[in-house]
Amino acid sequence: MFIVTIHSLSNVKALKEAGYDALIVGIKGLSIRMETNIELKDLQDWKNECDKYGIKLYVNALKLFMEDEMEFVIDSLKVCKKIGIDGIYFSDEGVLWEAKMLGMENALIYQPETLVANHNDVQFYLEQGIQSVSLAHELSLEEIKKIASYTPNVEILIHGYFSICYSRRPLVKNYLDAIGSQAEVKTYELIESTRTGRMPIVQDENGTHVFSEKPMSSIQELEALQSYGISRFRVDSFFKDDDWSVQVLNMYKNKLEDTEGSNHLYHQETILKKEGQ
Repeated sequence: MFIVTIHSLSNVKALKEAGYDALIVGIKGLSIRMETNIELKDLQDWKNECDKYGIKLYVNALKLFMEDEMEFVIDSLKVCKKIGIDGIYFSDEGVLWEAKMLGMENALIYQPETLVANHNDVQFYLEQGIQSVSLAHELSLEEIKKIASYTPNVEILIHGYFSICYSRRPLVKNYLDAIGSQAEVKTYELIESTRTGRMPIVQDENGTHVFSEKPMSSIQELEALQSYGISRFRVDSFFKDDDWSVQVLNMYKNKLEDTEGSNHLYHQETILKKEGQ
């Protein structure tokens, strides 16, 4: 099963024809790290278009919510249940609680970015009745294999930039204010003092997001991941567009070389010991 974030309603057919099985759409006030966020009232139109082409529709609900936002969260969940949304990505435990109250926890996919790194966590959330759990992006191939040996019902980000840090604070604005700069661009870059790679940074109404230096690429590892019993593979098109998503799946089908992405995380240990240990 191949899942991808979508930018335009007009591209549902093209993404289906490319081979995607499910699309992720952003909702204003509910989603983060999405290029396109629609109004909740328009979600039915998106579901109708997806049903027309036989493709599933998922919703990004990855925002960390404050107490005064929970009424909108509940209303959004009710709408999703009414129109039969196929899946809802979440990272806030409050979403799980409210979904359980509505008897729709089976629609949820837990995606906390960096937190799920062992099979016990996966099993705990699956026991809550949710649909699937997304593993941390920094895991090695061997670590993924070990987790999948206990429960293969996990999801893997196989392609695209991923979040390595998220804060609700306007960190970029605070920094620019501190140095007296008025620069205003959509995407900044962070270079650590001990590295040369540039990490994209985006600040929006939801806070500040720091992304990986390079997009994840799993073309060489896909067969191994499938052999572990994993069947859910996600492509994130943030910073890109729907045409790029079509090209990505074509690369996987034909095992073409990806000159932009990186697969180095699959082949290194997640935990590095200090010298002498």
